[in-house]
Amino acid sequence: MQNRISSQQLAFLLFFLLLGSSVIYVPEADAGRNAWISSILAASIGFFILAFMLRLQLMFPGISIFKIAELSLGVIPGKLLNGVFLYVVFAITILSLGDLILLLRLLFPYAPLFSLRTIVMLTAAYCLYKGVTNVARLAEVTIAFIILLLTLGFLVPVNLVEFSNLRPVFSDWLTMVGAVIYGANWPYAQIAVLVLLLPMVTDLEKGYFKAVTWFIIAAGILTLRTLLVLAVLGPEMTLINAFPLYQVFRLAEVQTFQRIELFFFALWFTTVYMQVLIYYLGFTIGLKELFGLKNYRSIILPAGLLVVVMSIYIISSDMYFLQVLTPASIPHDLPLNLLYPIIIFAAASISYKKVKSKLEPSPSSNTAEQTM
Repeated sequence: MQNRISSQQLAFLLFFLLLGSSVIYVPEADAGRNAWISSILAASIGFFILAFMLRLQLMFPGISIFKIAELSLGVIPGKLLNGVFLYVVFAITILSLGDLILLLRLLFPYAPLFSLRTIVMLTAAYCLYKGVTNVARLAEVTIAFIILLLTLGFLVPVNLVEFSNLRPVFSDWLTMVGAVIYGANWPYAQIAVLVLLLPMVTDLEKGYFKAVTWFIIAAGILTLRTLLVLAVLGPEMTLINAFPLYQVFRLAEVQTFQRIELFFFALWFTTVYMQVLIYYLGFTIGLKELFGLKNYRSIILPAGLLVVVMSIYIISSDMYFLQVLTPASIPHDLPLNLLYPIIIFAAASISYKKVKSKLEPSPSSNTAEQTM
């Protein structure tokens, strides 16, 4: 089976990655009534990262960014930088799994945490064994279902909206800046993991605009989510609720039909699970590239076991995860996700001719096209 995906499938993976767990939270909640503005500004940082990722890949079609880094920076500096980036991918994989388990505990409060983590990672491992193409197809076949649930989810609570909760605007610039950094780190900077999948896109040069389009759609949805939560709950309740969008759906009713939020559990589970799956995939591909393996199938289960074990060791409690681990990830996740593609792009641009001369004569021989 070949590691091939289309630009449209890449765009859908990007969409799921952006929604991920952030669709049920409001990372920019610290900005209060200005949270929706912080969402827009954070999206601009994510767009900046996406632009560098796409431009770098278009310069070297079908070539892994790990290889580009080693050719442009030197083998040892390149491997060191790649290793640091892979560490960030691994850390975010653990945090993504923690988000999913936190969500599952709402429905299964007495289920052992080890069992939940193991079940999630085993199902994800099965998807990875089926190949990158099938992971992309999974995103492709579920996108319509997610769009439908998102549309219903935004329409059902409309009668609860209080626009007075959105005023005054631009009231506190200092907290707004902090919220922009938080929102840029999660989820927008996390799209950097897709740089590991870009060499597998067969029509990136013609279809890169699809990724840009779906990035804008996802950013618009996240901004609307923030506006909806603020307008229904107000800034104070948004800040103190762990799952503010969940609380909005709990308040919503359709005539005499209540508990409408249960119908949107599928939305939350699907987006968060896809985030875990994409990061798990990126981690295994990164390990393959870093150590020069022929394929990544042999390291799927060991990598998954490492994620489960470290998740149990690091995430000691839900409160520790939400109040300590998640904010503590910003100082290293955001700078590395932001600077990694920029540094390699700058180095590759300076030594473009030298890098091109070291590559194979036919760039169409896609390095991602390997048996799994």
